[in-house]
Amino acid sequence: MQYSLYRHDSMESFGNLSYVHPLEGQGEELPAQFTYPFRYTPHPLCRRAALVVQERLRGMGVEEGKMYGVLVGKAKDEPLKENLYFLAAYSGQLRGSYDYPWFVPPVVDYLDPESHFQKEQAEIVGITRRMEAMRESEERRAWQRRVAELRKEKEKAVAVAKQVYENGKRSEPNQRNEAYIRLRQFQKAEIHRAKQLHKEEIADLEARLAEHNAIVHALFEERKRRSEALQQWLFDQFRFLNAKGEEKGLSEIFKEDPSLTGRAGGESFIPSGAGECCAPKLLQTAYQLGLQPLAMAEFWWGDSKPGHYRQPGAFFPACRSKCYPILGHMLQGLDLEPDPALHYDNKVLALVRVIWEDESLAVIDKPEGWCSIPGKSDQPNLLDEAHKLWPGISGSIIVHRLDQDTSGLMVIAKNASVHRALSQMFERREVKKKYVALLEGTILAPQSSVISLPLGPDLDNMPHQHVDFDHGKEAVTHYEVLGCETRRVCRCVTATTQPSSSSEDLPVTRVAFYPQTGRTHQLRVHSASPEGLNTPILGDRLYGHVADRLYLHAESIQFVHPLTKEEMHFCLPAPF
Repeated sequence: MQYSLYRHDSMESFGNLSYVHPLEGQGEELPAQFTYPFRYTPHPLCRRAALVVQERLRGMGVEEGKMYGVLVGKAKDEPLKENLYFLAAYSGQLRGSYDYPWFVPPVVDYLDPESHFQKEQAEIVGITRRMEAMRESEERRAWQRRVAELRKEKEKAVAVAKQVYENGKRSEPNQRNEAYIRLRQFQKAEIHRAKQLHKEEIADLEARLAEHNAIVHALFEERKRRSEALQQWLFDQFRFLNAKGEEKGLSEIFKEDPSLTGRAGGESFIPSGAGECCAPKLLQTAYQLGLQPLAMAEFWWGDSKPGHYRQPGAFFPACRSKCYPILGHMLQGLDLEPDPALHYDNKVLALVRVIWEDESLAVIDKPEGWCSIPGKSDQPNLLDEAHKLWPGISGSIIVHRLDQDTSGLMVIAKNASVHRALSQMFERREVKKKYVALLEGTILAPQSSVISLPLGPDLDNMPHQHVDFDHGKEAVTHYEVLGCETRRVCRCVTATTQPSSSSEDLPVTRVAFYPQTGRTHQLRVHSASPEGLNTPILGDRLYGHVADRLYLHAESIQFVHPLTKEEMHFCLPAPF
């Protein structure tokens, strides 16, 4: 049983709270800095705590897919390597509860029947029911039917009177006399009388309907006002601590940086569910208990939603849409790891090698860890490196891209005309590419086939992509299974992605990919998605599990030289 991973002795420091769980250390080095939650490699202590949570979820029979999180810490007054504890949390609700036993309590439990929220919500629901009852009342329906009947009778009478008048025109005598004139006047008067038919009764019924509708509208306005006030009240209840002991509410947090709200002009907008994710709940509880946070991690458990590929047990960063502003406040005062994207985890990267070149283009070996183009950081990137290698080049250079974690062959243009010609070849799908990857485990799909799944950005979980049959762009991948093998892989790596002493032998499947399109993360999503191979690429930190690297390599590329028209074919075997 995984429960043996943590101690069961008393926890006097925390009054035997049911959601504070002792964690027995096994000689791991404690993290020097707290986890940067938006890009990280889970610390071994978090991995072991996550195993405890997962074993408990298995015992509970939890199938609903959602994010869970763990925070490892120590009591501030206890020795650093003794008496470690962990907290566990889930995002949103678990089985209809915000306060499920064994997990940390919510920042605000507004599902409590005695809470102001539930009482006011009941009042608002009552207003809605009154509105619906008045709209659907038989009395109102009878008035509407009667008005419709009267109007129909009036319209029919007017139509008959007008027809009589028109018929009189067609039979007009050559000589007009007094009798004819009186007849025509009478016919006009009949039209007027028809228009006045049921006027008073219709006016009375419409007045009743207007009064009835005015009451409904007043109820609508009251419901709107009370709903907005209740939402603001709820936002005001969500108040978050940081390591300095400072406290801020949601409204203040989101208002401080309008760029994070998605609204122009500084208008504050707070997304639904803000403050209900794992990370804020874990940090809030740790601060309230006086537990010193050491490391934190979040993982997926349960079924995946259609189009989203999350392997049970796979670790994920905190969400940006809801948590980025909140954690920006809550992490203040902690010694935080730097954003790994800024330094690629301080890892010493291999140098870019030129495989072949002439005056117009070059083929290079992009090492794992290099970005194709500059980002918002000082990460090494191929664009800057190309200018160092060829100081005289200008204009567009990068023809196509590889993910930062992917290694392999790339083509570099040395002038604008060659860049344009090569880009058009890629657009026309005239460039042939082959990738080699190791997939976790053994795939159940055919040994070779075509995956055609449209892809689009997962806007709530950037930079993830997902299958989107409604709005996604066409993405087609041919694949071929090359064989199965066992590989010793470092799965527990430190915050700097340097391998630790913990490695394991894993069954893997070697696959060749031949992409026909070039969508973002195409091979990674097609591998991990249940509709695809349902087997993530080994080391895929976004769609699978972290390892010492992403085992995906661009092995060969074939194209026609835009100037010499020579058939160019380059091959660089995978380094794994």
